[in-house]
Amino acid sequence: MMTAASPVLVPREDPIGKIVFAVVALAFGLICFVALLTLLAAALREPTSRCRAALEEAPLRALLTGLAGYALLGSLAWYLVSGAFIKRLLETEIVVSWLVAGSAVVALILVVSLLGAAGTVTALGDRLAELHGRPLSGLRRVTLATVIAVLAAWFPVVGWFVVAPGLLLMSFGAAVWGLPKWRRRVLAVLSEAPVAGAAAERESAA
Repeated sequence: MMTAASPVLVPREDPIGKIVFAVVALAFGLICFVALLTLLAAALREPTSRCRAALEEAPLRALLTGLAGYALLGSLAWYLVSGAFIKRLLETEIVVSWLVAGSAVVALILVVSLLGAAGTVTALGDRLAELHGRPLSGLRRVTLATVIAVLAAWFPVVGWFVVAPGLLLMSFGAAVWGLPKWRRRVLAVLSEAPVAGAAAERESAA
């Protein structure tokens, strides 16, 4: 919003003003993002803890799940939203139902990613507390982890194409495995299957 308002607030003939405005806008966005994740981690402690546990148990599983989820839901959202405007070109009117459905899919992706991100920064904050060697309060852990994650994501090339996508995918995957109640049932079945197989082998051998 602030970036869109920059031509109005800052004259085009003032390059220094543009730079200052960009820095202020980035700082404001960072503060808002830190506040949002802190609010989610504080207000939704149990879901955040489950997302953190899912991420710590199997980070690769969370990454692959996030990749699959973004590919499927992102493709569906692109198909619905672009299809609405393509039909606008062909039929002289936007298909509202397609646009609403596509927007709902995008909103779902954002909500799930944000909930998983709260768990991700909580897990990252725990690791940072271990590196710090001193106990940190929950607020300091979440704030410090969020600031470090955002700054790392802004690092040229590596941050843009590795850190930021990796954090997004892992956050989405952590939410997929951490939020639903069926996660515990699936993990229980998977953990009991090898035990049951070994018992069956021992009985057959006897």
